[in-house]
Amino acid sequence: MQQTSKGFAFIVVVLLLIVILGAFALLFAWPVNVRYRPMVEEVFWDVDGEKVTTASVGVSVKAHVRIRATDEYVGLVILKIRKDIAFWFDSDYQTLSVPINLAGGEEKEFEIAFIPDKPTSGSLRGYFIEVDFKVTNTNWVMENSYPPRLKVT
Repeated sequence: MQQTSKGFAFIVVVLLLIVILGAFALLFAWPVNVRYRPMVEEVFWDVDGEKVTTASVGVSVKAHVRIRATDEYVGLVILKIRKDIAFWFDSDYQTLSVPINLAGGEEKEFEIAFIPDKPTSGSLRGYFIEVDFKVTNTNWVMENSYPPRLKVT
């Protein structure tokens, strides 16, 4: 009889532990207020007001980034012009930190101007845009093809 009551007590303790662990799992999986990152709607390069995919060394280029908020977004956005380096780490060439406050559905366009210092040749494939959303700790990176990335002559 004593053996049966020990086995029963063991089963009750194991079941109790499973219930407690399940309760904690449900507690941590409970829906929280999720912050959605804004959507990058459009990105393009312009030289003297005309959209381009190629620019020349020493000529001022503007990168345009249009962002639309899917939900309210208040926080810092960092726009980066980066050098696309073959077989090595890409590097930041120009950055712009912008505080934004967008309501759900609202759009805003940002510009970051820079002057390319080297032509596309050798290990430098060109330039691209990256957008970091600091509040959500996420980022958007321009497609890895030419275009939309910028070649420089």
